[in-house]
Amino acid sequence: MTDTTTEATEKSRKLKKTLFALGLGGVAGFLGAFGFMQLADTGTLGDLGASREIAALVGVTYLVTAIAVLAGVVAPKAGASFLNVEDAEELREQKYQLSMSGLGMVTAGAALIVAALAAPAGPNAPSSALLAIVGLMIVAIYASIASHKRQDELMRAIGRETGATAFYLLFFVGGGWAIAAHLDYTAGPAPLDSGA
Repeated sequence: MTDTTTEATEKSRKLKKTLFALGLGGVAGFLGAFGFMQLADTGTLGDLGASREIAALVGVTYLVTAIAVLAGVVAPKAGASFLNVEDAEELREQKYQLSMSGLGMVTAGAALIVAALAAPAGPNAPSSALLAIVGLMIVAIYASIASHKRQDELMRAIGRETGATAFYLLFFVGGGWAIAAHLDYTAGPAPLDSGA
């Protein structure tokens, strides 16, 4: 095969893999969100307002993402077909870091869901919700530090860049929102609402 044919075949393979991953992620995300909203509509979770539902849905997104990553760690050959990796060997090489990242995402997602379901609107007592959130965040911090220790120089550099990007996004979005609220153009940032 010529270099042009090989390159075209590789681009086609990557496009198919990307479309498959997007479709699978979309279906999994939809099912997770749909399941949570169905449960919320029963009233079992209390009388949640919009911000609590959004916080819980973000938590569900974290859980769905973590399940995908951890599934790739457990079954590298299958995981290589839907995760953004070159091949199954890359998943095997990164098993520890990905396991810790998956654990961190699970605990961060669970903490958001616990916060969203706390009283007065949700069924969780504030004291038990606080204890659960603190415990979950301690595990998330442990997983982050454990993963960081095993990362190579490139992964650490990428981590610094994404951390800086997150800071700037938070600064501009949160800061912009705070300024707009200060000038009476919108309501200010506030904790999760207490109910509908």
